[in-house]
Amino acid sequence: MFSSDDIIDKIFENVVKGPKLFKDKSVLFHDYIPPRLLFREEQISKLAHHLSSLMRRQRTSNLFIYGKPGTGKTAVTKYVISRLLDRAKGTNYIFNAIYVNCRLAGTEYRVIKLMADTIGLDLPFTGLSSEEALHRLIDKFRQQVNPILIVLDEVDALVARYGDNLLYALTRLNYDYHEIISMIIGISNDLRFKELLDPRVLSSLSEEEIVFKPYTAMELEQILWDRIELAFYPNVVEPAAVKLAAGISAAENGDARKALDLIRVAGEIAEMEGAGVVTVDHVRKARESIDRERVVEVIRTLPLHSKLIILSLYSILVNSPESRVRSSSLYNKYSTIVRHLGESPLSMRRFHGLVTELSMLGIFDRHISNLGRRGGRFSSIKFGLPISMVKKALEEDPIISDLLIQID
Repeated sequence: MFSSDDIIDKIFENVVKGPKLFKDKSVLFHDYIPPRLLFREEQISKLAHHLSSLMRRQRTSNLFIYGKPGTGKTAVTKYVISRLLDRAKGTNYIFNAIYVNCRLAGTEYRVIKLMADTIGLDLPFTGLSSEEALHRLIDKFRQQVNPILIVLDEVDALVARYGDNLLYALTRLNYDYHEIISMIIGISNDLRFKELLDPRVLSSLSEEEIVFKPYTAMELEQILWDRIELAFYPNVVEPAAVKLAAGISAAENGDARKALDLIRVAGEIAEMEGAGVVTVDHVRKARESIDRERVVEVIRTLPLHSKLIILSLYSILVNSPESRVRSSSLYNKYSTIVRHLGESPLSMRRFHGLVTELSMLGIFDRHISNLGRRGGRFSSIKFGLPISMVKKALEEDPIISDLLIQID
């Protein structure tokens, strides 16, 4: 039996004396924008073309960018904007670029404040309504000399929580204010996001679209080698390990971020073990670690009612031959569990908003069915990951774990 000191000594010895595999680990993280973006030339060209109209101070179409997570939407958008702004320095073709990740911002007011911060408008952290904050922001826009580009990343998170009023107001800037030249880019991971939009917003936002298809295994392998040359010392990553990481990620929606995470964590595991080479075995260990940590961490940090919705689906499916549940049945089960706790269930609208968020996180898989004029439309839901993994994550919450015991 090793003592705590023995474990620490061994780790420290590996740090000091063990092989050093990483040259620059930062290039494997999601926020790194590489000097070139492979297999996205078509999307880069189309986005740059749209922005060129803005640079000429011409009103241009708003743009909707969508695709599954890890397909390069944010990276391409930031890459093109950065390159064009660099080229425009010292010319009359400059524009103001505003970028907000709506999921990270959290609230509608926070989205408005982050936009305001970018253009030098000081809004208080609290004390204003969203309507008043937006009014002040638009007044500031009207004073801008240069055209305005607003990028709303993960815009689906904003609409799911607060509706599409803010998005509609922003997409109308060009039409309602003659002194404003603007372009809105909405980025979404949810391919069904447009179903949430009012037709007026949909027509304004989706004037032009760019679709990002998932990467293939061969494309992911090339992307990995491109980053490995920058991140690792030469000849410390086995080709078979790269092929496996690419294959796993291609099978899971062609997610380049997952591929990069696998190689990075595999490298960390190899260093921790004192290995001189990153192998297939390290990639397998990395996959187990990432999947477990991601699910547990995401579910652990969710609000109570989101966890109760997950618990409701678990309670229906755990002993059922069915793999899917209608959203109406799930709402009924959720309402029963919430009332059992002495609480009031959320409204159906708010419930559907949380279900949409859980779908975007990959915890739920939501499917819309259309039975025609008589049958109408309905959504059905199943888990987007192994039910055993869901149970493990729910067990970490003391309130939910007590309910789990009763269900099991």
